[in-house]
Amino acid sequence: MKKFCLIAVLSVLLIACSNNVDLAIDNPTSEPVEVMVDSLRVEVPARQVVWVEMGKGEHQITLENDSIVKFNFTQDVYMVNPTLTPYLMYEEYYGSALYQNSYISSIPSKTVNYLGMEIEGNYDIVDQLINPVTWDYGPREELPEMVQVDADENYTTLVKLTDPIELMSQMTQGYEDDGSATE
Repeated sequence: MKKFCLIAVLSVLLIACSNNVDLAIDNPTSEPVEVMVDSLRVEVPARQVVWVEMGKGEHQITLENDSIVKFNFTQDVYMVNPTLTPYLMYEEYYGSALYQNSYISSIPSKTVNYLGMEIEGNYDIVDQLINPVTWDYGPREELPEMVQVDADENYTTLVKLTDPIELMSQMTQGYEDDGSATE
């Protein structure tokens, strides 16, 4: 009987924990944005993310222009993109140079048009209002300098989602780091 009660309590706890959805409402712009999640009014400051927790199921997102979207949230984490900003998603390689060619040959190469630039490689554009989180690091989150690679693997990758301002900043920083910029 004790065993049955323990199993029942653990089952209830697992079900209760898995019924939550975390929403990361991102605002990559320089102005605050307001969003309604059901009846909850959320103000997202400029260049910030505000997290909202809710139950799984159908919810209503209302944007500042009063457009309403109903969505059935079934996964654990989503990003809400109320400004419909296009984000660039890519993989960052971690491992020795010895295995980098092996990695490069294994990735699908495609061309995407991002902000008028043709970019070739393993890139995706994320520009929908509601997006399941499939990346490791979100907008304005720094990728680590180094990561631990498992002993049975030659390399690992982390998936990064970047907003346009962050990408331009990275490109400018890379340009300055190369010594290409003149003073």
